[in-house]
Amino acid sequence: MNNYDQLVKDLKKQYGKSALTLKELAIELGVSINTIRLGIRGGRGIPKYRKIGGGKERQTVIFPILEVARFLANTEEVY
Repeated sequence: MNNYDQLVKDLKKQYGKSALTLKELAIELGVSINTIRLGIRGGRGIPKYRKIGGGKERQTVIFPILEVARFLANTEEVY
């Protein structure tokens, strides 16, 4: 099993769903929710995401676990 497959398995087991919230992604990446929001505005440094819900004010951003795993598998950890 490669790193990507293991990440998918672990994330699905941990969260029990197919997508993560802003807060859950921030925890997985070890950054603040504001950092994730800046990544959304800037269009880089975060996994691909989807906006769901009606209206601009009420939209929810979710991050599919497959995209989060792909992002983590292809991201080099910096200390």
